[in-house]
Amino acid sequence: MRKRQWQGDIKCSFCSGLESAQHLFFGCSVAKIVWRTLGAVIGTSYVPKTIWQVYSWLYAFLPGFYEIYTVGLAAVCWSIWLARNRATFEKKFINTPFEIAFTTSAFLDYWTGMQKPEMTDNVKKGAQLLKRSAAQMLHLCEPSRAEATERDEGEGIWDEW
Repeated sequence: MRKRQWQGDIKCSFCSGLESAQHLFFGCSVAKIVWRTLGAVIGTSYVPKTIWQVYSWLYAFLPGFYEIYTVGLAAVCWSIWLARNRATFEKKFINTPFEIAFTTSAFLDYWTGMQKPEMTDNVKKGAQLLKRSAAQMLHLCEPSRAEATERDEGEGIWDEW
């Protein structure tokens, strides 16, 4: 954003690190949780650190579906970007990084209609698996109600995950 003469805060809206595209989509603790959630769907705990590692990651763990790699990457990045913009410009912060994973799933489901007919079922199934994985991880990682109400608003909870 500094490159575009952004006059606002240069810190990440999720974790207060110095914001850059690299940080927002791969380095931020929130982004890492989103990628880890997607990784659970394809059978890896590895979290990509760059856009090129995403393609290598998908090639290794999701072989044979090359035509849908870019739509998956676009859905994740677009979901992160929208959540970032809501936090930055509207001060509407996410409650959990899994919200972004659910948004990604919704985009994949919606964009199914734009895929080649032979890929439609695969994209739809991927969206459903991501939604299920996010729901399971949310359930496992969710703090108890008492703990959640005791937490200070300013505490950086995403780094704990």
